[in-house]
This record gives sequence, structure tokens and C-alpha cells, in this order.
Amino acid sequence: MSHHPRLALVLLTGITLALSACATGPELDLTIHESERGAVYLERISDRSFQAAHPITLSADTMAQILRGVVVKENRGLLGILVAGKPETVRAFGDEDVEYLAPLLVEGLTKAAPDQQVGFRVVRTGAPTESLKGSLYAYGRSLYLTLPWLISMSRHGAGGPIQPPTILFIPESAKRPDSYRDARSTDATLVIDYQLLASLPAAQDTAVRSVPQPASVPTPGIPAEPLKESSPAFEQKTQRDVELESLRKEVQDIKRQLAEQNADRSPSKKKLLPKPKPESTR
Repeated sequence: MSHHPRLALVLLTGITLALSACATGPELDLTIHESERGAVYLERISDRSFQAAHPITLSADTMAQILRGVVVKENRGLLGILVAGKPETVRAFGDEDVEYLAPLLVEGLTKAAPDQQVGFRVVRTGAPTESLKGSLYAYGRSLYLTLPWLISMSRHGAGGPIQPPTILFIPESAKRPDSYRDARSTDATLVIDYQLLASLPAAQDTAVRSVPQPASVPTPGIPAEPLKESSPAFEQKTQRDVELESLRKEVQDIKRQLAEQNADRSPSKKKLLPKPKPESTR
């Protein structure tokens, strides 16, 4: 009889620990590398029913292409664009980040089990120092790269509120459509066809390198060097850029038309028409 309360207590303790583990995020399984520059580690995927395509082997060059290909563009809204100009575009990872992370992420993918993902942290010195975390795992021929810090911040600028940026990938042909997203994907997740990326010519990587690197953290609202019109990346304007430019011209035309109408209706410019003379009676 006395064993039943003890058994119930053990079960309750186990359930409590399991729920606590789920609430605190993925469970750390193995540290691949850790230093003052950051860390790369393996962590358990919380969804026990999910099986990734690990372990897999990627070249360090392909992983470097993946990291360099992530680009963020500010979303200032229409008012912000009219006031501050074209949104700025910048790479999410600088060359130092790529040099540090690429070989370690490759090592992580070769050691990861099907129920694990590769987590990483990169430290950027500045004012203040930032520790940026992300994760990736492979499923099929796709690599799922999640960078939460890219959408976790927004602020107000001269042109009004600045929304979290749009996350792009260059070359666009290697980016999977949204239909490839799964239950673990967020707005900060990119799905990349890593096999297609590895087969593309080196010229594609040259275009990516022409995109400016982040000065420190690619936070929305922090000025970055705009793309030069002579660079290949500038020519890859999205349809949204074209639509916004057209909308801005439309607004300017409307303002001009309203100004002309107000000028025509001004009392100083109205001409008084002569009153008709009454007909003479005979």
C-alpha cells in the first residue's frame, strides 16, 4: 500500500522534468567547439517524431556559400521609403563569421543524429557586444537554416516604424518555396537546396560577395552601405522594389495634381464673368 504513493511521486516528478525540458528549448547533447568567438553544438530536436537526414557531409565551400547567401533588407513601409529612400540590403554573415562557422557547421552535420540539429552562436564585438544564435538541420535535399535574431528586433525611424526585415537568399534559384516549410519553420527560417547550390558556377558566389557585409549586427534601422548600381546584386531587384518605386511616383503625381487644382481654385486667379444685360422691352 505504501508503494503506491511513492510510485505516483516518481511519475509526477518525471512528467514535471519532461515538461520543464520542453519549455526551456532544445536539449544540449554535445559541444563541437566553444571559444570567445562563439560556439557550435548539437541539440536534441524537441519533436521526437521528426527524423532529419543526418548525418550528412557537405563541403566547407558549400556551407560558406550558404552563409554568404543570406541577405536581409529593411522594411520601412511606404512612408519610410518616401522619407528615407530605398531600403538598405546587407549580408547577414560577414566574412569573419563565415570563416569561423562554416567548417564547424560541416563537422556538426557529420556528427548529428536524425533526432538532432546543429545549433550555433556567434559573438560580434561592438557597442554593445552581441551574441547571435541560430540552428540548422537537413531534411531530404534541403537545409533548414533558422536565424531568430533577424526578425526579433524593430524600432522607429525618421520615416515611421521599421518592421522586421525581409530575409532573402542569393542565388534565388537555390531557395526553396514556402511550401517546403515544416512545423518547425518560423519567419526566420530559410529552406535551401544545398545540392543545387553546390552545382552552381562560381560566378553566382561572386555576386553574393558584392553585397555589403554587416558592420556589426544587421539590425533593422542601422545604416549600412547601399548596393552600388554597377554591382550584379543591384540588378536582381525584386518585383516589390519595382512596385514600391511605381507607388512613390504615383504619390508624387497625385501631390502635383492636387497642387495644380488648388492653384486653379484660388480666388486671386478667378475671372469674374460679365453679367448678361437684361433684354430691353419695347
